[in-house]
Amino acid sequence: MLPDYRATGKINDQGEAISYIYVGYKHARSNGRLVERAFRSSYGAWASFLAPLDGRHGWYDSGVSVHSFNDRYAFAQIEVSRYERFDYRAHVAVVWELPNGSSEGYKDLGMMLSDAPHRLGAYVREQTLYLSVDGRPVCSTAAVNFVSPSEAKYFQVRTETSVVGSNGGATTWDLRVKRDDDLVPRAYQTDCILHHHGISWRYVGSGRFVASGAFDPSAPHIFAGLDPTKPCRT
Repeated sequence: MLPDYRATGKINDQGEAISYIYVGYKHARSNGRLVERAFRSSYGAWASFLAPLDGRHGWYDSGVSVHSFNDRYAFAQIEVSRYERFDYRAHVAVVWELPNGSSEGYKDLGMMLSDAPHRLGAYVREQTLYLSVDGRPVCSTAAVNFVSPSEAKYFQVRTETSVVGSNGGATTWDLRVKRDDDLVPRAYQTDCILHHHGISWRYVGSGRFVASGAFDPSAPHIFAGLDPTKPCRT
């Protein structure tokens, strides 16, 4: 089960800069047309991350999360995190919020990681949600705690930092998605990225994104396409 941890109040993202790559159930093409392919019973998203030490101040995280379209609060996330508690060594944490904002939590799993790349995933099999690191599930719970089979849902490949003037220095690549009708996860091409408070995932080619920009609390919250001068398309 997810760790038994509950926080009070709300997470205020005014104190952090965030960028995420939208990974959506509608983002698939057939004969040049956008078509729906469902996330219902056997689906997931995975990405590789390199999250180097970016100074011993604040905190910075990168990870994969699953979200509900119907409830803006509900999500579950697996992440590589660095902050003071572990002297800024890379470690695994989970973050979640239940539907309607009824409860939220953050928990370090006590799993220290090397400074090498690591692969994170969030996936559902037989009504169970699994969060994984390097191909191994590290926690699980009933998927319906966050998302029901029938509702629309999506994933985020995410990076964030609390350090003004920084972007956390992360890199991500090899984004893969499995939908119900896929036998294996398939490469995913996004054209929708969130830029929040000055940082963004910048596409550098060959399926790789690097955290760019710098945390500026006055910077806007915008969605854009793979080319940041063009609009987001889901």
